[in-house]
Amino acid sequence: MSHHALEFQQLRKTFRTLRGPVEALRGLDLQVRAGEIFGYIGVNGAGKSTSIKVLLGLIRATSGTARVFGLAAGSLAARKKIGYLPEVANYHEFMSAAELLRVHARLAGVPRALQAERCQDALEVVGLSHRQHSRISEYSKGMKQRVGIAQALVSDPPLLILDELTSGLDPFAQRDLRDILLRLKERKITVFFSSHHMSEVEAICDRAAIIHDGTLRACGTISELTENRERVEMDWDGEGVERPLAEIPSSGLLSLEHSQSSEFVQKALGHGYRLRRLAIQRTTLEDVFHNLTRGGAACSPS
Repeated sequence: MSHHALEFQQLRKTFRTLRGPVEALRGLDLQVRAGEIFGYIGVNGAGKSTSIKVLLGLIRATSGTARVFGLAAGSLAARKKIGYLPEVANYHEFMSAAELLRVHARLAGVPRALQAERCQDALEVVGLSHRQHSRISEYSKGMKQRVGIAQALVSDPPLLILDELTSGLDPFAQRDLRDILLRLKERKITVFFSSHHMSEVEAICDRAAIIHDGTLRACGTISELTENRERVEMDWDGEGVERPLAEIPSSGLLSLEHSQSSEFVQKALGHGYRLRRLAIQRTTLEDVFHNLTRGGAACSPS
């Protein structure tokens, strides 16, 4: 089995419309390692859903390749390795969770002898075993999302793809779902989920990717994505300095990228400036996301 749970290589997808061709994916390159929780970030229209549909075999790429554990995306062998929960999942609400999972177990081709065990295990993972006989119509939105994860798990797939999992949920339901994802990681299941909640991605993801305009803008651990973009704010006292530095304004207040700050501090001290205050302004994932999706140049993936 490939050590990559999924990978895109120069993936391109062009849709033909009445207004002409629309490029949804423009040479997307991305690799997700087996066993990690991976966040997939992008605005609406960035290409997230299109690339996920290629993985699932719902649409074909115009060019490039997509693979699931080394298998061609869309093939029967690849689809068997994926559990999927779309952003909007509708169920027959007159059914109970137990009934729904039995149906999905049969649809997924789970052997009859294993169906009951698989259904019960999935319910326990998502914390619904005590409500498995209640009608889905009686569930809160958060509980319905947990049912959705359970149906995606019932075939025991090594890869789980979740589209906007916590959209519209209250903070308590969001935390419950994050705990579920961490439990899945303990089971060596790869979790690939798209989200608009940056704090959520920062909290639980091993790595994350930012996609914009059909291309990869950045990929790496949260610290890799943020630490090199931190800024250092400095307050300099230039009284009595004979050769003032043009970089330091008359107010003495200056902000520099972290990577430039150490060298500049030595330079300023050498010119006779006194440093009154220094503060590191932490860059959040949301800051990075906004910077990279406002027309910035694409970055090389880590």
